[in-house]
Amino acid sequence: MQKFKIVRVLIFFILGVSAPIHVLSQSWPSRPITFITPLAVGSASDVALRIVSEQLGKSLGQSILIDNQMGASGAIGAEKVANATADGSIFCGCNNAILSVLPQLRKVPYNPLKSFKPIGMVAVLPTVLVVNADSPFKSVKELIDYAKVNPGKVEYASGGVGSPQHIAMAMFESMAGVKFTHVPYKGASQAAVGVASGEIPIMFNAIGTVLPLIKSGKLRPIAVAGSQRTLVMPEIPTVSESGVAGYNYASWVGIIGPAGISDQIAEKMSGDLLKTLALPETIKRLNENGIDPFPMNASQMGIFIAADYQRMGKVIKDAGISGE
Repeated sequence: MQKFKIVRVLIFFILGVSAPIHVLSQSWPSRPITFITPLAVGSASDVALRIVSEQLGKSLGQSILIDNQMGASGAIGAEKVANATADGSIFCGCNNAILSVLPQLRKVPYNPLKSFKPIGMVAVLPTVLVVNADSPFKSVKELIDYAKVNPGKVEYASGGVGSPQHIAMAMFESMAGVKFTHVPYKGASQAAVGVASGEIPIMFNAIGTVLPLIKSGKLRPIAVAGSQRTLVMPEIPTVSESGVAGYNYASWVGIIGPAGISDQIAEKMSGDLLKTLALPETIKRLNENGIDPFPMNASQMGIFIAADYQRMGKVIKDAGISGE
């Protein structure tokens, strides 16, 4: 009799341990989801996440709230996700600046490769070199020729130290053999407005962020930062085509969760994200905003982030970028 009691206790214990995992995988999500996004409202990364989260929420059957929590260049928002309860209610919409760059510039309260569980990549953000509409620079060659004769006299805007705009320009300076003066703003959108208003003459920025200002005639694009021209503005040459051979920069944004989140939740979110990114409506809306889908599952994203972290480390070292 005692033997049967022990068996019943063991069965109850096993069911008690395994049931929550099974129930969680079957019932999730049972309440609204929050994407803590340490990115400026209106930035290309923010726009991409909002477009995708709207459709992803429909697929998951729950609304997704975008909570923009900036501060410390994004480290505060990322830390909140790293320390969040791993129940599938909180994720992070993070870009390469937060995961690949910032941890190499200063001490941050998270490990980009260990504090999070990759869910899936969302988009790649084609980047363009723009100048104020009244600027005398109409080509990369003209900009380089002037900068070589006047080192440090040309100012450029960015969304902050270590931001994608900063890294893109630091790469340009290093590869073109020129020196500019960095003027950081509090976000990519504010920096774009600064260039459009004539406060600063040039900057690199995501096409999705500056496209309205280009269309309104306040900014003039002179080169695309990626390895290929973009369909959004096919007449604009790449930086590499324009004389800085081998130059290639593009930002990306993806979704990650706390490291302890269950594999079942991660796989469910990843699968629905891939379906969302394949929808013609999603692709169309992203393209209209100068953004390209960049579908990767959780495993692929993990490998990509690790490689990008190493690549950015070399770029930062070669360009002599510091946390200032």
